[in-house]
Amino acid sequence: MWWSVDARSRLVGRERELTTARRLLRRHRLVTLVGPGGAGKSRLAAELSPDDAVVELEPVRRPDLLWHVIAFALDVGEEPGSPVRAVVKRALAGHRVLVLDNCEHLVHEAAEAVAELLACCPRLKVLVTSREPLDLAGEMCVEIGPLSPADARQLFVQCGGAPELADSVRDHLPLAIELAAARTDVPARHRTLDAVIGWSYDLLTPAERSALRRLSVLIGDFDLTLAAAVCGEGADVVGLMASLRAKSLVVRSPSSSSARFRVLESIRLFGLARLEESGEADAAFDLLVDSLAGRIRSISAAPVATPDMETWLTSQEHQLSQAIARVPRTDPRHTWLVAGAVYVWSLHGSYSEAMRMAEAALAHGPLTSHAEMLLFRAAWLAGATGDEAAALRYAEALVAHPAMSLPAWEARGWNTLGYARGINDDLAGARTATERSLAAARSLGDAALLMTFLNNHAWLLMRLNDLPAALAATLESLSFGVRDGFRLMACRHTAGVIALAAGDVDQAEHHFTIALRVGAPTTSLAGVVEGLGIVAARRGDPDRAVVLMTAAAATRETRGSRPQEPWNRVVADARDRALAQAGPRRASRARSLGERLDHAALLAYVSATRSGEPLTARQRQIADLVADGLTNTEIAVRLGISVATVRTHVTQMLSRLGLSSRTQLAARMARAR
Repeated sequence: MWWSVDARSRLVGRERELTTARRLLRRHRLVTLVGPGGAGKSRLAAELSPDDAVVELEPVRRPDLLWHVIAFALDVGEEPGSPVRAVVKRALAGHRVLVLDNCEHLVHEAAEAVAELLACCPRLKVLVTSREPLDLAGEMCVEIGPLSPADARQLFVQCGGAPELADSVRDHLPLAIELAAARTDVPARHRTLDAVIGWSYDLLTPAERSALRRLSVLIGDFDLTLAAAVCGEGADVVGLMASLRAKSLVVRSPSSSSARFRVLESIRLFGLARLEESGEADAAFDLLVDSLAGRIRSISAAPVATPDMETWLTSQEHQLSQAIARVPRTDPRHTWLVAGAVYVWSLHGSYSEAMRMAEAALAHGPLTSHAEMLLFRAAWLAGATGDEAAALRYAEALVAHPAMSLPAWEARGWNTLGYARGINDDLAGARTATERSLAAARSLGDAALLMTFLNNHAWLLMRLNDLPAALAATLESLSFGVRDGFRLMACRHTAGVIALAAGDVDQAEHHFTIALRVGAPTTSLAGVVEGLGIVAARRGDPDRAVVLMTAAAATRETRGSRPQEPWNRVVADARDRALAQAGPRRASRARSLGERLDHAALLAYVSATRSGEPLTARQRQIADLVADGLTNTEIAVRLGISVATVRTHVTQMLSRLGLSSRTQLAARMARAR
């Protein structure tokens, strides 16, 4: 949440408003902080609800995306068959307070959304900041006006202003006071926020004025790279940003560890008007578009999109939206911008909206020579949203695209076609395509890309009932030493599924447990937890199976995903058996526990030593040979298994039995004989 006063400073002169708002929030479900721009409404909201979900609406320019923006703030994605508003309502069912910050430009849409949420979520309260009320029944408004003269003087001095100049600003709005405090020569005639902004602007150097005008094209927060792009070549961006920050015309993000900034809306609108007056607006926006499109092109050319690339893309959501609106469809940069926006919405989990954007762009005239990234995203999105025919159509168009002459796109295109053919049950055609993608990836020499493609190929080979080849592909994918948590989790999950198919429950548990440890709480984590649930069910531990299946279901619901066939059938069968074996009462207790397990709690639950659990038949064999003094290599030769498998079993036995060495294991087995 953004506010003008430095976050480190004490809130000045708002005790009455805070007391009133807190009292109203205790007694009512909708409270709106109403006041002019620069009054400090966002700062007050942050003080009132420091730990609650906050939806920043200031950068949002498309009213139809309001529900999606709320979903992003709550970190929930789409669910199959459910509109995004239904997902938001379920996510907010247990929330205490939702903050909607800066609603004035979306007041009607915000009012409709708030009315729906309050009707569907009886425990929810909503705190709104706006320049005007939502005009809803039961809405309680707290007026946030100018500070008292005494409080204004105190804030002026606290912000670094000279005490003898503390009466210079008569508007008494916090933003105006902070701007004035940044100067040492406030003329008495500047008594309003608009006048203070104009006066501050007039005192800037020509380079600073140019920078502020050009920075006004940036909606929301931005980094130094984007600032440098819109300011143009030759600008000393670091020096200019430091100077504008010192004058409180640019603020730094209070929630970001990296250097990200924002021009507050009142100042941005002033700068945008000056930009239009100067005749520089088209040139500034053109520089913004060039910068965004160029970065997206570079991401498209990379063999693999790194986490840093994806973080950058998500941070440009609002810039992309306004850039798309300004660039004609005939401009090649438009296709790149749409491809970037589609990627952003995919990362947010809003697959339907991403698919809608992609289809609209691809349906408008013939495909351009810059459409490869858009076709790629469209093919995978179509599959994710259940349109297998469209996935195949877009994948075939991608393979026919001129970009296939580039090594990275050759690999990516054939892999995409393999996926599309697979979901259309053309398994032979899918195998041909994925093998071509693997050959291209090997020639490219990118380990992360090859790791992903081998993992995809392994799933296809499982569908073809070629478990040895699937296992070989997975083991190769794990041999590269790629330190990417998501890819490691995916490959370990695949290895666990193959082990389950081969009947090796212990090896499956080993892979799933590692996958849980290295992975992040994303959609794919649900499959890992489901795998551990299947392991528990096959070992005859229905309570544990129900706990894990419930935790997996909660992860899928939160992240908005569904398991794919045939994995879905395997999961459902194991869950149904576990529920039947546990019985209603035990199953209810297990479900209650599973619903409470977040990622950290899941790790603790899965890692907890179960010392009373008996060893498997294979583990007893290995333990007896350890007691006889055999090494791992000798045990492997004796039993006809790999050394790695022996090592895994020994590690698991030590964990289950609460032991710390092979010597202790040997002694325990000797006593048991």
